[in-house]
Amino acid sequence: MSGFTYNGVHCEDLGLYYIPTKENLWFSDPDYEVYDEGIDWRHGGVYFTSKAKIRTFTLKCYFEEIDVKRRQAIKEWVHRDSSGLLVFDDMPFIYWIVRPGKIPAGNWYLDSNESHSGTVTLTFNAYEPFGYLTRKYNNGQNDHSEDYCNLIDAGDMPDAPETSDTSFEVYNPGTETCGLSIEIAGSCSNHFRFFNETNGTFCEFNSIPAGGLRLAIDGETGYVDTHMANSSSKENGFAYHEKGVVRLEPNAGRSGVSFVNGTTSGTEYQMDLVGYPVTQAIRGATVTIGNDIVLTVSSISAANNRIWCTSESAVTMPASGTCSIKTINKIRIEEKPGNSWVTPTTLSLSYIGIDYRPRAM
Repeated sequence: MSGFTYNGVHCEDLGLYYIPTKENLWFSDPDYEVYDEGIDWRHGGVYFTSKAKIRTFTLKCYFEEIDVKRRQAIKEWVHRDSSGLLVFDDMPFIYWIVRPGKIPAGNWYLDSNESHSGTVTLTFNAYEPFGYLTRKYNNGQNDHSEDYCNLIDAGDMPDAPETSDTSFEVYNPGTETCGLSIEIAGSCSNHFRFFNETNGTFCEFNSIPAGGLRLAIDGETGYVDTHMANSSSKENGFAYHEKGVVRLEPNAGRSGVSFVNGTTSGTEYQMDLVGYPVTQAIRGATVTIGNDIVLTVSSISAANNRIWCTSESAVTMPASGTCSIKTINKIRIEEKPGNSWVTPTTLSLSYIGIDYRPRAM
């Protein structure tokens, strides 16, 4: 079966068969509107900004010998007021949030048995111009999702945070920054926050509701609510939120990166990367050399394409070789009893949960 699913219904369940076009969905970015201005006395004018346009999917399908009842079901399926997730069979790990666009157009003819055959073109608009990953790690199926979306093996995925943790790691396999949604329950006598060491973003709370209520913040929208466990009834929770949301950096790394000029000073290691641009995005990234050496990027020099790394214990650093780089978001929980942030002393969590929607395109 090769087609697509919209709003939980596969096209072939309604008698529609998808005819793929030449559009390369793997690497097709949304179109952009560029805002610039030509100035007579300046070469090339001035660039101001750009914004992504609506992402439109034009899907051509054919159908054979369907009755009037089936035609009506198709019409209701792509009603202009509907919305849902669009998922292609050959990319089951990516979904788009879409709404039907133009009124379906096509050609049909009446068969001898009073059924209909022909073609129809469906359009869907994605108002968020990115696909989202349905998986956060490779589930073992050989669909090459790890090649296209930076998915990693389940064994390499950071452990979920425990209520006793004061720090934990989150891996964003997408290609875009996304928000971290946090849900907690417990108590704390002071302001506290979740701080992402990788990019400096944070989410600060002034307190936690009592009575076993859970406090949740959506990392994408900033919406805050309170609710009981397993309850669909939610109340406004902004009174507990001081400011900020945690953003997760995408994986900017890859395997097989060459390095030279490797030197050692205690547990700090210097290396110059070859053919891999050093930017702020790899601060905090995990660097693996062979099977034994695991380092963390502590600082960078973009001018020299140089990184400095640390490890938990001293290791022998080779002068050159290849390494794998993987961006991991390091989240630290801190409390503020006075004027500075410190390791929590009064924070007691009875529940902690995190979620995020990695953006893949």
